[in-house]
Amino acid sequence: MNYRLNTTDEVDFYQLYLYAFNKPDSPQRRAFFSQRYQHAWVYGLKEQQRLVSGLYSIPFQVNFHQVIYQMNGIGDVMSAPEFAGRGGAGTLLRTALTEMAAKGVTLSYLAPFSFRYYRRFGYEQVFDHTLYQIASADLPRLKIDVHGQIQRLPLATAWPQLQDFYTAQPSSHRGGLLRPDWWWQYLSAKNPAWEVALRFDAQQQLTGYLIYQRTATTFDVQEWQFVDSATYQELALFITKHGTSYQQFSYAAPTAAQLDRLTEPYALTVKTVPYMMARIVNLKDFLQRYPFTCDFAPITLQVSDDILPANQATWQLQRQQGQTQIATSTVAGELKLSIQSLTKASFGYRRLTDLLHYGEISGSQQVAQKIDQALVHEAPCLIDYF
Repeated sequence: MNYRLNTTDEVDFYQLYLYAFNKPDSPQRRAFFSQRYQHAWVYGLKEQQRLVSGLYSIPFQVNFHQVIYQMNGIGDVMSAPEFAGRGGAGTLLRTALTEMAAKGVTLSYLAPFSFRYYRRFGYEQVFDHTLYQIASADLPRLKIDVHGQIQRLPLATAWPQLQDFYTAQPSSHRGGLLRPDWWWQYLSAKNPAWEVALRFDAQQQLTGYLIYQRTATTFDVQEWQFVDSATYQELALFITKHGTSYQQFSYAAPTAAQLDRLTEPYALTVKTVPYMMARIVNLKDFLQRYPFTCDFAPITLQVSDDILPANQATWQLQRQQGQTQIATSTVAGELKLSIQSLTKASFGYRRLTDLLHYGEISGSQQVAQKIDQALVHEAPCLIDYF
């Protein structure tokens, strides 16, 4: 069946979204919701002409260590309560994944309401955030020489200046979005309270920025980018200068904890927060263009994928003189693993040897070590949410 919705279904999809997620209606919400709807592949399941389940699949591109992959982000997975538990959302998710595979999409990301549920569809946790919180009384007292200039603007005004800078940052090259213009506009429409502090050097070149939000009690940093130590320090100074106005400061960083940055780290509350999941949709394309870090002799991977049968095969893989060769094989796989385990390992979230040690995969320790050496080692990094 064709579950794709069109523009005439937007009102019904929006009303189901409001009810399913208990969201209040407002002109501002309708505006950013419509932006998202118009750019997505939208799916819905109807019963007697009434929309009872839905989800969207937004086409993006991601930068994965300088390889650009097509990625569709899944969101608004929902069902009317009287229709919940009948498999409608699962039917739509399978349909969305099948269409992605047919149209050459290589990856898919989503924010799970349940990690267990989405693992059934081949997704796996690969993105975490580190949440830092500190009371204003415990902020460090910074004394630095200031050489740059800070300019404050609302995100809706500032984003054209941020676009190229964000794209160039190494942190956005570890699986992060290549943000199109409409996505910046969407972020601005969805988050009208977000503000930006831009730091310029003596030559009036942008060297970093903060995106932040101020509430009655909290100064909340959403995004922090910088190219050098002077910019980092001056943006940190900008934050601490708000110390008398807010009770608490927070930052959800897309990277691992760095507790040694503070003189007194006991003052800091830090926790790792599971963030989003990823899935390899087109395994052959993903491995064919994967940024392996070294050559390796032929190995065989027996991959299971219950949702996308084109991925479920024994794959022979080798890399010689910087070129990858991949093909299906009839021999037994030297490593046996699911599409979820392969996603974790290839994204740099877990090593194959670790997965083997804990029994998540099976096979040759030697082959696992060989492939580990060739995989990217930096943990993946994602700021955006959909």
